[in-house]
Amino acid sequence: MPANITQIRCPNCQNPVQAEFYQLIDVGTNPNLKAHLLSGSLNAAQCPVCNTQWQIPTPLVYHDPQKELLLTYIPVEVGLPKNEQERIIGKLINEVTNSLPMEKRKAYLLQPQSALTFQGLVERILEADGITKEQIEDQKAKMRLLEDILRLPDDQHEMFASEHDQDLDETFFQLASYALQATPDERARTAAAQKIEALLRLTTFGKKLETQEKEIRTAAESLKEYGDKLDREAILDLLIKAPNEDRVSALVSMIRPALDYTFFQLLTEKIDAAVDSEKERLEKLRKTILDLTDEIDKLQEARVNQSNALLQSIVNAKEVEKAVMAALPYIDELFLGILQANIRTAQEKKDHELLDRLNTVDQQIRNLIRSSLPGGLQLAQEIMDSEDIEEAKTLINSRAEEIDEDCLNAMMQGAYQEDLDPEQTARLKQLHQYALRVSMRNKMKNG
Repeated sequence: MPANITQIRCPNCQNPVQAEFYQLIDVGTNPNLKAHLLSGSLNAAQCPVCNTQWQIPTPLVYHDPQKELLLTYIPVEVGLPKNEQERIIGKLINEVTNSLPMEKRKAYLLQPQSALTFQGLVERILEADGITKEQIEDQKAKMRLLEDILRLPDDQHEMFASEHDQDLDETFFQLASYALQATPDERARTAAAQKIEALLRLTTFGKKLETQEKEIRTAAESLKEYGDKLDREAILDLLIKAPNEDRVSALVSMIRPALDYTFFQLLTEKIDAAVDSEKERLEKLRKTILDLTDEIDKLQEARVNQSNALLQSIVNAKEVEKAVMAALPYIDELFLGILQANIRTAQEKKDHELLDRLNTVDQQIRNLIRSSLPGGLQLAQEIMDSEDIEEAKTLINSRAEEIDEDCLNAMMQGAYQEDLDPEQTARLKQLHQYALRVSMRNKMKNG
């Protein structure tokens, strides 16, 4: 369900504010809304005049098909009569039901659970995720700790970090990161981030993180030294000689694809040839590597599933452009790779309707990425995208003053991509040379 648009008055200055809000959070079609709900950033509005922030009170239906969870919540301040409440909630639940194929319409859809408070809604969602009430209370305590930090004078950071070192752990800094992402005021977000970063360096967790980052840099340098000679035997040698588990972890994260059957065969041969304590050490190393690769594979599978779900929610959205904009923070190389794979599959199956929607998503993302690039890079992309070489030259001539180093470098890099066929390479090289000449002539004329 796409966002609703409404115009409301700022509770502080009464300025009319146009805002988006959601009433249906369906994790099956739009998993990102769950994170916004839990972080408190869902249905948040901000006045552009006085910067006042507030939550838009509205009935909510939360649906997680995987956990067979259907929750409803109606804020008291909405003040709707009971029959109107039932009408709105009934309509939202019907949308959930109608979006599911018949075989997935199960009994839980007929028994929605009602939450009396927003906090109660959040707690039920977290409990379904396996987070206990004790863990929820721990998270609340950490959020109170974050509030204390934001009010803390700079000269008390060291003492505060020492007193609360045990509580300032990975979970705390993750929560702090989520809280920062949900802060719409850029100045407040920057100031808070600086405080949290300063405190991080003083904690045991921060020092451990710094050590791990150092090991990652060292691991990267050791791999780089091998250059073209980096093979499975070299990787095995680096892992065997790794001085600690942090180095092993760093290496495994960087060269996971190389840790295949052949690699483990080499390691097993080393183990079989070893004796006593060395044999025991190598067996422990093998178990560590297997555990790490298993963890990496599970995380990658989860990321793939999330990207697939995100793509499906965008493709099925009524307004693709708005859906792409909302999902932009979660669009990465993995998502783009899955998008291209889906485009190829739709082409092979000749599913023209799906292909059109996928191409629309692809074009929207390209437009957004392009619009965020510096002017020179945008021009380079336009030139390289021109299918007719004479049209590309006309574009170069008409915008000669915009051709800068960014533009020329991007065109040169484009011409030397490995996945281009000889005809494309020759065309892009020709355009780069032409753009270079036009740029030089323009500089001489204006010099």
